[in-house]
Amino acid sequence: MKILLGFFAILTSSLAFSQSMLVMNTGKVLTIDDQGMVYDLGNFLLPYQVKQMGGRYLIDEDRIIRTVDHNGLMYTKDKGDKAPVNIEYFGENYFISKLGKMFTFDEQGFVYKGDRESEFRNIKNHGGNFVVAEKKVHMEKVLALFVITKLGAIIEVNVPGLDLDQINYVGGNYFTTLKGELFTVSSDGFVYSKLEMGNFNGWQFKMGGNYFVAHNSLYSVSETGLLMSVASASDFGDFKDLGTNFFTTQDGRLFTISASGAIRNAPLDYKLSDISVFSHL
Repeated sequence: MKILLGFFAILTSSLAFSQSMLVMNTGKVLTIDDQGMVYDLGNFLLPYQVKQMGGRYLIDEDRIIRTVDHNGLMYTKDKGDKAPVNIEYFGENYFISKLGKMFTFDEQGFVYKGDRESEFRNIKNHGGNFVVAEKKVHMEKVLALFVITKLGAIIEVNVPGLDLDQINYVGGNYFTTLKGELFTVSSDGFVYSKLEMGNFNGWQFKMGGNYFVAHNSLYSVSETGLLMSVASASDFGDFKDLGTNFFTTQDGRLFTISASGAIRNAPLDYKLSDISVFSHL
């Protein structure tokens, strides 16, 4: 039975992209669903057993993969689906082995193994649901943008006018260029320029998965690629931990960001100081 740890909605929410986990010092594992709600479902894993953690998955010391679906339910994968020994890159819904093998996760928590290893051995940039990789075309090396969709599919996306070599800041489902143009990446594999929202050149970023702080504003990015300036950063005080779809503050508050970009103040029955490991990029 789900035990909901109370919340207060600042905005309304819907859809699915953001899923994550919090591992407490006691071994209790809390999950966050795509609505930004936090659950204690009786999952247990001691912090020392967590070897690596991405967005909607974690890998334990025995290379067993655990995932969380869009409803906040946690699943332990079969031993036959063990993670590789050496993992080079971690994202929100994927990871890539040192040999270039990509493993992806869909919104239901299922794991898929990619078959395009040669294209992911030279990664230029990697975000939460996308990577920029070097590949060969007619014996020449070129950069290509690949998006991992909410279905776990890997698709190559061509964005007219975008120089992939100019990408600098990279978040979960967004990135900026050296010229300050910001792009969002939807869970369906579409990439959108947000030039109409202004130029982000020279701004200092605090970056989470589907949100970021810049120029004293908190921005969220929905799973459909919608960029929103949703609050003044000063309303939250000093930020402490930046997770994939949540952040904590120095004064002990937890805020979650839903797949639609809604922000929730999510009071916990636990001390935030007890958080040991959490989903991050």
